[in-house]
Amino acid sequence: MIKEPYTINIVDTDGNLIPEVELFNAQNYQIKEGLVESIVHSERVARFQDFDKLYVINAGHKTKDGLRGVLTSDEGVLQNNIMHFKTNSHYYRDDGVSLDGEDIFYDLKQEILSSEKPFIFAQQQSRSHGLSFVYQMKEGTISATNIHSFIQEPVGKKKK
Repeated sequence: MIKEPYTINIVDTDGNLIPEVELFNAQNYQIKEGLVESIVHSERVARFQDFDKLYVINAGHKTKDGLRGVLTSDEGVLQNNIMHFKTNSHYYRDDGVSLDGEDIFYDLKQEILSSEKPFIFAQQQSRSHGLSFVYQMKEGTISATNIHSFIQEPVGKKKK
């Protein structure tokens, strides 16, 4: 007969969970095929039994086209390969694509960024507001609900 180990969640005097491990100025590298694909930096990481809590996050990655993308957030939770960026979240890519919102979820395995909260998506001179989105990072496509867009074409020379 095999006995399962006892697990104890340690709490402080206010009833808040106390982390098993705390890291400061932590960096995590994701390496694929011998190349660094992404780097996540966090000023503080609190590791609990089944999730990690990150504070002041700066996550950089390379797209399939070689563009650099950076996602920043004040706070996040990593659990079951889903990163939940909670507050003040911003995504920016080298080509001018950007996304701002709250409660943004990133599926690490499927490389999908999504949210059920209002957001702002910008690309060059165009700007869109919506109530929810799903951004396929591999393909670079976004689908959204209840969007309002302002699209401005670049000013160029007239054809003769």
